Amino acid sequence: MHLAGLLVSTLPEPPDVEEVIDTDGLTGSDWLQAGGIFVGSIVVAVIVNRIVRAVMRRSVANEFAVIITARLCAYTVFAVGLVYSMSSLGVRVGPLLGALGITTLVLALALQSVAENFVGGLILQARRPFTIGDTVELDDHVGVVTDIDSRTTVMRGLDGTMIRIPNGDVLKNPIVTLTRERLRRSELVVGVAYDSNLERATEVLLEAVGRVERIVDVPEPMVLLTQFGESTIDITIYYWHRSEVPAELAATHDLMLAVHQALADAGITIAFPQMVVWPGHDADGDPYGRHPGPVYSEQPHAPPPAPEPASKRDVERRRRRFSRR
Repeated sequence: MHLAGLLVSTLPEPPDVEEVIDTDGLTGSDWLQAGGIFVGSIVVAVIVNRIVRAVMRRSVANEFAVIITARLCAYTVFAVGLVYSMSSLGVRVGPLLGALGITTLVLALALQSVAENFVGGLILQARRPFTIGDTVELDDHVGVVTDIDSRTTVMRGLDGTMIRIPNGDVLKNPIVTLTRERLRRSELVVGVAYDSNLERATEVLLEAVGRVERIVDVPEPMVLLTQFGESTIDITIYYWHRSEVPAELAATHDLMLAVHQALADAGITIAFPQMVVWPGHDADGDPYGRHPGPVYSEQPHAPPPAPEPASKRDVERRRRRFSRR
């Protein structure tokens, strides 16, 4: 505000009212005519907005392009009507535009947040990081985008609430579009007891994933050992499903049910935080019933193992052969 006050003090004086408006000779019919033109411009702008939207939706698939084009056409019609309305009252548009330009500059400095949101709306509609109907995560809110107006991005939350986020905040924060692609990947962490046969556990979990119809086969799901926890060995299931949030929730529900059933049938314990009193006897030194050999698991997206390095004897032999040359 202080900067705006300094700017006002340095600007030239605005033109007098007599230079802008010539009220001599105005009659009641002139005022009625100006009012009719003004109201008519609003009505025509609304009609143009609806017509342009209806026509463009038949040939243009992008809803943002339809909205911005329709609004620009409506604003243009309203601006033309406003100019004609003021001209019928004897308003000199040239000096008035000069005065409005100075006022607009001062207001732009005083209302920076409003201008930021307006420009942010134009950038969002031009760059289109998401479209109307997409499910997005914006500023810790998840919902379906319903509109982008001159100030806010409007979303319908998953609980049915309407959420308005300022366009400036949308541009400043990460934009996560959940439904841009047809499929999306989720994760489910399952913790098993430390005395579990991990090979058998991963096989059982992979079979459980195959029973869930809402999980797609391509890309293939993966079941990987990921962490030694405080009370569990964590196994993470990576699975793909349709990108809509209701589909994600349903797939996770079905997968949890299938995992619980499969582990219960296999006698594998889903571990939980607990305190164990050690009686003092030695634990089973070989829970797998054999001496472990090389470990290599077939994973659909992992590269093959690196080739074995040459032995020290081979390295020394090559060094001697090179030194003789």
